[in-house]
Order: sequence, then structure tokens, then C-alpha cells
Amino acid sequence: MESKKRKVKEKMTRKERETQLRKQIILEAAEKLFLSEGYEATTMDEIANEAEFSKGTVYKYFNSKDELYIVIGIKAYELIIRFTREFAAKEDPGLKQIIAVGYAYYEFTKQYPLYANIFHDIALKLPDIAIKSEETLSEIEKDYLNLSNSYRDIFIKILTDAIKIKAIRSDKNPFLIGYILSSLTNGLVNDLMQNKNFIERLGLHSDEIVDFVFEILKEGLSPREN
Repeated sequence: MESKKRKVKEKMTRKERETQLRKQIILEAAEKLFLSEGYEATTMDEIANEAEFSKGTVYKYFNSKDELYIVIGIKAYELIIRFTREFAAKEDPGLKQIIAVGYAYYEFTKQYPLYANIFHDIALKLPDIAIKSEETLSEIEKDYLNLSNSYRDIFIKILTDAIKIKAIRSDKNPFLIGYILSSLTNGLVNDLMQNKNFIERLGLHSDEIVDFVFEILKEGLSPREN
């Protein structure tokens, strides 16, 4: 009897491994196509062909092309969070640590430009994720939103810590400051990525632009005299 139970357990474990392997193959195929061809040009048929599975098999593990795209976005979010923690850990709480968050995001886009494009693209193509009711979210969408919340919480903690030690101005809501900093940084970095050639023709360099913008932000965040 014990032997029979062990065999059933081994069979289920084998099945789970096979499922994980198939998912990984499909994800790698989807990632390759999304990064090389873009979201719009990629179809589920092409993903199935690249993975060497039937389209039915692909749909068995992923409900849609959107869901596969979000999984790639999850990888991007994980990278962003890793960069943010690493950059923030190098600075003491305060203004420098806040600016380090911006530099972390910029460095992510430089090292992983294709992931950065997908990260920006998801916000444009799938904006309804953030406003869907929890019961209608898929597990993958929940994972994506959990990472989004984790990233926000890291940033808000850095801001509130800076306010507590009076390293930045305290007359503004930290959520307001966080929203503005996030919007400015995302917009700036996205523009730098989209207009790289034009910027170079002007004789400018992305690094000096980012440095100057963050210098302006530092001045704007500095404590106000009574």
C-alpha cells in the first residue's frame, strides 16, 4: 500500500515538472517574439509554432496573449525592484536615497531596454488591470499588481523616512511627491529611449540630461525655510 502511494506521489511530481517545463518553453517563445517582433505583430499561432506546441496546448496554460505579455512584465517589475533595492541600500535615508530610486529605474532601462519597452507598453495596452475588481483578476494579473504595490511601498517608505528626519520638505503629502517623481522619471526615461537619435544629434547625452533633471528635483524637494 505504501509503495502504491509513493508511486502516485512520484507520478504527480513528474506531471508537475512537465507542466512547469511546458510553461517555461511557451514563455521563452513568447518573450523571444515579443522582444523581437513587438506585441501587436505577435500572434498566439506564432508563439505556438516557436514553442513547437499546438495552439491548444498554449491555451491550456495561458488564457491569452495579454496574459503572456503580463508575465514578461512581471519579469521586468522584478528587475526594477531588484535595482531599486540595490541602489537605495547604498544611500542613507534622505534626499540622496530618493534620487537613487530614479537612478535605479534609469539604469534598468539602460541595461534592459527591451524589457523597459514592454514595461511601458503594458501600462498603455492593458490599463484596465489596475481598476479591475479582485474577483475578476487572473492569478497572473494578481502577481503583476502585487509587484506594482511592492514597488510603490518601497518608494513610499523611502519618502516617509526622509520626511521623518526632515531631509525633504514636509508640507506635501508623500503620495503626491511619489506620484510626481514617478511620473516625471517614467516620462523622462521613456522619452530618452524613444528619441535617442534626436538627442544625440543635438549633441546631448542621456546621462547629463538625467543628472540635470534629478538636480532640479533635489532643489524642489529640499526642506523649506520657515
